[in-house]
Amino acid sequence: MQRTIGTISPSMWLNPLSGSGTVLVERYRLEERLSGPDPLRGSLWRAVDVMAGDCPVALRQLNGLPSQEPFRQRWDVLQTIGSHQLPRFGQLLDLEDGLWAVRDWIEGSSLASLQQQRARRQMVFSAGEVLLLLRQVLPVLGALHSDDLVHGHISLQNLWRRTSDGLPVVFNGELVPAEDAAGWMDVRDLAVSAVALLTGQPSNPPSSLERLGLDPEYQAVLERLLTEDPNRRFPDAASAQEALQQLAMPEQTGPIEKPIAASGRFAAMAPFSTSPRQKRAMAREQGAEGHLWPVVIGLVLSALVGSVIGWFLLPRISTADRTPRPSRDGATAAVSPPPEELDQREQLFSRLRALQVDRSWFTGLVDASLLSMEALGSAPLRRNWTELAEQWLARIALLPPAIRAQLGRLGAGDWQQLREVLLKQGVHPRVVQQLVSAGAQDLLPVTMRGRKPADPFLQLWIAAAIQSLDDVEIVRLKARPLEPAITSLPIPAGGARLVLVEAPAGDAVALGINGTPLMQMMVFGVNGQVEAERGPLRVTRIAPQAGSPLQVLVTNEGVSSSLFTLSCRADPLDQ
Repeated sequence: MQRTIGTISPSMWLNPLSGSGTVLVERYRLEERLSGPDPLRGSLWRAVDVMAGDCPVALRQLNGLPSQEPFRQRWDVLQTIGSHQLPRFGQLLDLEDGLWAVRDWIEGSSLASLQQQRARRQMVFSAGEVLLLLRQVLPVLGALHSDDLVHGHISLQNLWRRTSDGLPVVFNGELVPAEDAAGWMDVRDLAVSAVALLTGQPSNPPSSLERLGLDPEYQAVLERLLTEDPNRRFPDAASAQEALQQLAMPEQTGPIEKPIAASGRFAAMAPFSTSPRQKRAMAREQGAEGHLWPVVIGLVLSALVGSVIGWFLLPRISTADRTPRPSRDGATAAVSPPPEELDQREQLFSRLRALQVDRSWFTGLVDASLLSMEALGSAPLRRNWTELAEQWLARIALLPPAIRAQLGRLGAGDWQQLREVLLKQGVHPRVVQQLVSAGAQDLLPVTMRGRKPADPFLQLWIAAAIQSLDDVEIVRLKARPLEPAITSLPIPAGGARLVLVEAPAGDAVALGINGTPLMQMMVFGVNGQVEAERGPLRVTRIAPQAGSPLQVLVTNEGVSSSLFTLSCRADPLDQ
């Protein structure tokens, strides 16, 4: 883990607001303090990374921890978790007056605030919305649990809807080791939050799920999610996710009116059993980033205006929205989806326009995905069209705007020129292929990774190729006997560095590479053969049979640009 040492004037901590404008370690400029100071959670700041074009980041100052080491150990693990629905965790800064933790800034709003907005309009979350939410959040909890971590603080305040892609993001966990708490408690807290969304009651869900009018199978899964009975509850997030995938998507997938009778009935009932952590969540900070109300209101208004414009300018439904059904004369007629689903799709197409993605190509992409899933004949893999479109849109939003705008019109020539430039510099074609495969990993389904797919998926493969090959930088280094050659190189977030290491013929090469935990390395021989499999930065010795030059590929999956150090030394066999 990279720990940056710096200094800062102790006087700024005398006034909690006087730190605004201060630049930490010549990189992070504090803009606004959002919460704290808290004895355990410290203070949360909105800041910008001046080395990354004033990119917004969140900084938490932790100067009251009784012991920093447990926090450091958890941070090391968090940096390796690859879920894009957790804020990416960056540097730890060791400063004179405390420990500072850097992570992604997430633009969006908490589900608690969205619930309040809907309550003012007498609206609640529908069963379809909540089912989709559960399916999207459980894999995040599963990623934490697989690393022996428990979130420990799931609540509506800590579940956010990200503005850029509409996906839920999980915030602010206590992150206790798995031996101190069981993962099923995270699952139960998520279920309590889900029922609260269904009822519109933030902390007083009903004591009987029967009054929600859910499908019996849906209700049965929710009851298992909520129970504390070790013989009935799901043992982990993965098993709960599997059960939810078996459920049919309810017809209502957008906001619905709150039943008039339900409001009074639920209010008069005894509170549903709530865990202590759930109760503490209501008293803690109400989501520090939720203070950006002008931004949130502006985004909501923009979405509404976009939906109205889309109503008149766009066809109400695409060919993918029409389900054939037999008519009286034996012909087929088109059946429109429910109004709630149509509204959800109009919002999706509004976001599509905001991202400057071609609608015709995108519709074909989702149609092709749906057909490929149906061809597999496996019910758990089938998806509602809109749900599948939401998942694709989240992936596409990760691309730079200039590439997104070309989707549907990209061709081989758009990336082949970049490939030829690398080949002329001595990069082996297999190394180029590895660069493209790594870039396409977050864009394409698992079944298509490692190969060039057909259209419309080919557009995403080319987009990944352009982004990957355009970002890579090449450095040459000579390995000499006895005296190691050392270099420190910057590598941008999401970028790659390729180091060509030359060595005398017949000599082995000792490589030592050090950097952040979110960096990965891979070493290729002169003929493109893999000499060191992809994995964390480390020390390795490459046999002379690998040839020269060695091609060392280092990628940065971290939140910000960082340095890595590479040392190389030739080891003659006769010594």
